[in-house]
Amino acid sequence: MISRDDIKNAFLFSTLPDELVDRIISIAKPRSYEEGEVIFGEGGQSGSFYLVRSGTILIEQEMTRHMTVTVATLNAGECFGYSSLMEEVSFSTTALSSEASEVITIDGKALLDMMEKDHTLGYLIHKQMVHMMAGRLQRRTEQFLRALSTHPEIHELEK
Repeated sequence: MISRDDIKNAFLFSTLPDELVDRIISIAKPRSYEEGEVIFGEGGQSGSFYLVRSGTILIEQEMTRHMTVTVATLNAGECFGYSSLMEEVSFSTTALSSEASEVITIDGKALLDMMEKDHTLGYLIHKQMVHMMAGRLQRRTEQFLRALSTHPEIHELEK
């Protein structure tokens, strides 16, 4: 069973009033994943949106055929699968469970439909999403700059 607290524990839904949370619960299902189990794969169809209830989820991206990089590590209260909230978009990453994990799966199309019909719901979710994405973009920029600063040729440019 999914509780209001399970949904509100996610930053994305933390500002929603109970009646809107109840509507989200109606399109959500709990799901368990074992260690190493793939939740979705890069290039796959994005039908669901996910909330981590417990455990740890890795978001990975393939750099080459032989190299995969973990781009995010998600814990309880964090969300993933944002592609499901955009029309006709496939996943650009792979999500897998790094330990036994409980995840709440939300029907992405149903949530998107709710957001389109109820502009208050859509606004509240998108407002939180902008804050979340801005934080992620800032972290990625910092990671990129740190990686760039160690590049051997970067110091040649300073001369």
